[in-house]
Amino acid sequence: MLTIDSVTLRYGDHDILAGCYLAAAKGEVVGLLGRNGSGKSSLLKIIFGSLKANNSHLRIDDEIIRSAYRTRKVAYLPQDPFLPAFLTVEFLLKKCPNLPGEALTFLEPLRAKSVSELSGGELRILEFLWLLQLPAEYVLLDEPFSGIAPIHVEFLQKMIKQVGAERCIILTDHLYRALLPISSRVLLLHNKSVYPIRDESELGFYGYIPDSY
Repeated sequence: MLTIDSVTLRYGDHDILAGCYLAAAKGEVVGLLGRNGSGKSSLLKIIFGSLKANNSHLRIDDEIIRSAYRTRKVAYLPQDPFLPAFLTVEFLLKKCPNLPGEALTFLEPLRAKSVSELSGGELRILEFLWLLQLPAEYVLLDEPFSGIAPIHVEFLQKMIKQVGAERCIILTDHLYRALLPISSRVLLLHNKSVYPIRDESELGFYGYIPDSY
């Protein structure tokens, strides 16, 4: 179980997050929605340890944690590219011997390319697959479907469901239609706090989508 509570993040006189609480267990895919600027990415960074909050309390498997990335129990897919541009897909594949067959089928035509030669969508999928093959028990995905073609969104959804059956995945995305069907639970970051969403109609209640949608 990963639990973070009392999260407060402030820039100057402006609170981004105020008293946020989030809990997620292994075997869950937790979808986190929210408008631009609501603090979704900030919350994931605080959990991972790459952003320091004004206040937060993080526990992983009943242990108080200060920097989750140091434990290697938590992996994080940021919105910005993170793989070095000079690496080749061939090199990365050698480091990922346990990728499922579908992933290898997608990456095979890219094998001779370097990271710098990939399109934005290809790079996003490569980074996604690189992250999922790590042994981390908790995986944070920030906008994994961003810039991905619809046919490849389905591929990523399938991978997320497979991994989420044994590990814990927390993901954000603006493409809520892609996020909803693969999430065990859905949360909405609204007005600086996290609210459970039990039905899609509640997204309209909170003004995330039009009531008439």
